[in-house]
Amino acid sequence: MFRHPVTTLVVALTSCLTLGCSMFSDNETSAPTAGAERTDAQIFVGDTIEMNYDPNVILKRAESFHEKEGYAEAIVEYQHFLDLHRNHVLASYAQYRLALSHFKMIQTIDRDMTPVKQAREKFRELIDDFPASQYEAEARVKIRECESLLAKNHFFVGTFYYKRGQYLAAAKRFEKIINRYPSMEEAVEAKLQLAQTYRELGALEWARDWAVALVQQHSRHQLREDGLKLLAELQNENPNIMMAAQPRGSVNPTVSRPEFFPRSTTRASINPSLRSPQQPASSMTDCPLGTWCGATGTSLSSTLAPNPSVSPSVTCRPGTWCQ
Repeated sequence: MFRHPVTTLVVALTSCLTLGCSMFSDNETSAPTAGAERTDAQIFVGDTIEMNYDPNVILKRAESFHEKEGYAEAIVEYQHFLDLHRNHVLASYAQYRLALSHFKMIQTIDRDMTPVKQAREKFRELIDDFPASQYEAEARVKIRECESLLAKNHFFVGTFYYKRGQYLAAAKRFEKIINRYPSMEEAVEAKLQLAQTYRELGALEWARDWAVALVQQHSRHQLREDGLKLLAELQNENPNIMMAAQPRGSVNPTVSRPEFFPRSTTRASINPSLRSPQQPASSMTDCPLGTWCGATGTSLSSTLAPNPSVSPSVTCRPGTWCQ
């Protein structure tokens, strides 16, 4: 058989193929691969436990969630970092990003205000726990933005109640704005709305006091003219209403108030005893500058005048503010 070269070549090739297949059989290669997989799994499990406590890993995970707008997940990771590494060099950064994540979850003023309150709380913690950090200035700006949103929410709800005739609930919201956020723009609007609300309830004296507070405390505000108009209307309804006016800066809890006003109480149902007959008034009269000129030429008490001791007397039309 081996005398023929062709036959010899065929036998040799067959032997090589047989040996080659046996060298790369499945039985010999499967064992090392399985062993490698088991080893990798063991290493991975061991590293995962340590990663739960590693500050860099936790912070990177939080940053990844934050960049992908997964703010709820980012909040969990930032808080986890702060719970474990409050004294870390990046702790102030984590606190800032935690507060910012809450801030990013804020929606419109007619929605749940929980993210606004939580953002404000976390920014305050940033200022208190990490004083003089590089994020303090921005934190103060964000806190004011949060308070503005809360004031807008109260005003939105108060207006909602007012339009539906639920004046007591509306007054509570407007007073809350004035007491909690006195420096906000919404506080000025709340004074006008509160005066109008008390007018609807028939509490003309309270309506007068809040209108006077608006006119006296915000002399350059665009709503001042509305306050003056309301005062004129109140005096037309009750000429002596301005005689004992006192400006209200905020709600005084010591002032006695009726515990309940019926919703049906309107200007038409005011006690007639509160009204006085119309008195003739001169077309012009003398009143101190910066005071309300009454129907009979009598101005408000000196507490309303910016400088009562030096205010000159000027000629004004009754039922107007002398200016």
